[in-house]
Amino acid sequence: MRRFAVLLATGLLAAGCGWSPPSAPPTSTADCGPGPTTDAVTSEFALLPPAPWQESSRGHTADCRMFWVVVDSGDDADSPQQVLFFADGEPVGSPTPEPRPYLSVSPQGDHNAVVQYQWRQGADEPCCPTGIGTARVTLEDGRLTILDPIPGP
Repeated sequence: MRRFAVLLATGLLAAGCGWSPPSAPPTSTADCGPGPTTDAVTSEFALLPPAPWQESSRGHTADCRMFWVVVDSGDDADSPQQVLFFADGEPVGSPTPEPRPYLSVSPQGDHNAVVQYQWRQGADEPCCPTGIGTARVTLEDGRLTILDPIPGP
């Protein structure tokens, strides 16, 4: 019984430290080729608000049909970001009309990806936004389809 109480207390302490979504298995562009070219990504910058956009991460679905590139416009945590999606090297859009900070993307199953949105609430520090939500995206007929409402403040 004492062992159960210690395990329960340990679990409760860990749960009190804040929630973090489980990490997805790592993706490697080596499995699917290089993905969209630098020129393809850079040409999409013209569709974004003016900023010094730079690539910060990229990935793909397990079936290699959909690639994404996360771009940001600065080095601090609150810098705007945008997720650009591609199919066969061609841009297919973004689920978020306006850039937002704290974006990440992970694969889900063979065909979908999950965009995680975070935002600051109340007195949150830039390092630690407590607002969090996700939206699944997929390709349908070569077009980006958003399967869930975009969360946010």
